[in-house]
Amino acid sequence: MTGISIRPLTLHDRGAWEVLWRENLAHFAAGDVASETMPVLWDRLMAEGEPLQGWLILRQGVPAGFAHVVLRLHSFSARPVGILEDLWVSAPARRQGLAEACLAHLQREGRAQGWIRLEWETDADNLAAQALYDRLAAAAPVKRYRIDLL
Repeated sequence: MTGISIRPLTLHDRGAWEVLWRENLAHFAAGDVASETMPVLWDRLMAEGEPLQGWLILRQGVPAGFAHVVLRLHSFSARPVGILEDLWVSAPARRQGLAEACLAHLQREGRAQGWIRLEWETDADNLAAQALYDRLAAAAPVKRYRIDLL
């Protein structure tokens, strides 16, 4: 995993982040609504005190992915839970250890910030990601439900 670095997003990263974010949107067919929220998302990533944090994944110094974590309060703890909302690695950079390096970085970051855990979800048919996640983490013993409101 040499040549991989992960660092917090900065104002200077907006152009690179937008390219990667648009790749992510296209891959997941997120459509215009998600694209229209891009300025709001960026502002949240840059704002002090927001529960949303972002990191840029670089390979040989070139932006190749990103991670977004939302800090959520927990009713059983005074410490937050880190929810990995997005982990994206550009297609040409996949299967080179970037996602694994990012997850290791987020674990260190979470310990330093006092998170009680890092958790995330993935699509049931995302078998490539699940193979990595099954090797690095324990599957949560819960079933998740949702009701779409908008």
